[in-house]
Amino acid sequence: MKNLIIKGISMVCVLLVGLAAQAQNAEETTTLTVEVKGIKEAKGQVLIAIKSSEDPQKSTYEMVAVSDKEAVTCVLKNVPVGKVDISAFQDLNGNFQLEMDEEHKVPVEPCYSKEKHLIREGENKLTIKLINVKEMMGL
Repeated sequence: MKNLIIKGISMVCVLLVGLAAQAQNAEETTTLTVEVKGIKEAKGQVLIAIKSSEDPQKSTYEMVAVSDKEAVTCVLKNVPVGKVDISAFQDLNGNFQLEMDEEHKVPVEPCYSKEKHLIREGENKLTIKLINVKEMMGL
């Protein structure tokens, strides 16, 4: 009888630990809506990648087709809560890579980058502006 009680208590403890871990995992990610401005042309896609500043293994990305030069909106799910690094660029040629000027080592396509942006639990909204680094530098 004593062994049965101990086994029962052990099973309850294991169950509680499992439920606590599930609840913790559920709270570690959220949704982020990003409005992207600074679109160069109404073509291609905007690619957005987000990774945890503390744990780069926690990351997510999304792509959205560009149909309007004013702005595009992208909804990212499973975004890590806490400080994140955000990168985005407009893929004008469809190769899913940020094109670089080999001579000057600067991006050719419009891009954005920010480190340690704070993402809170619940829904988050962010507006970013892509910049054309090569044009900004007068190259």
